Amino acid sequence: MRTDQNIRSWIRHACDSNDVAELAQAFLVEWNRRFTRRLGDGHYSLLSMRARIRLSLPLWPRASEVDRRETVIHEVCHVIVFYKYGVFVRPHGAEWRQAMKNCGVQPVRTHNVDRTGLARQQRRFILLDCPNETKCRIGAKQFNQVRKGKELWCKVCGLHLDRESAVEEEDR
Repeated sequence: MRTDQNIRSWIRHACDSNDVAELAQAFLVEWNRRFTRRLGDGHYSLLSMRARIRLSLPLWPRASEVDRRETVIHEVCHVIVFYKYGVFVRPHGAEWRQAMKNCGVQPVRTHNVDRTGLARQQRRFILLDCPNETKCRIGAKQFNQVRKGKELWCKVCGLHLDRESAVEEEDR
């Protein structure tokens, strides 16, 4: 049986087990190359009445069949809870735990798939006018805030940050 067929059967199982069989047809399955920490996530759109789960392309081959199945069911249960109870429920609250139990899966929140070598490197920016020998660095979030006009100062050297004060660091 192919992986796509497995995923579809797990989606149907979760929906059937929670008495929302009609929801199974609304699911889109997408693969995400950037997911290097999470194995998946789920979302339901009230506007389009579509459900989506995104799965990690780098982690999926490393996961066991049990981890894959439980991840798909985990994410589908998030969508089911949103579909049945609305937005004002806790993501891993009592409703979600019950939905997981209805599927015969323990309601756990984490996976233990080996992530060795997959962590994305953070984008860092060097402060050009920094008086320190080693040159201070800021993260992408702070750099984007400065680029949008927010006033920031380096916590190490006290340099006022502006659009021209930082440049992206070369690969380390």
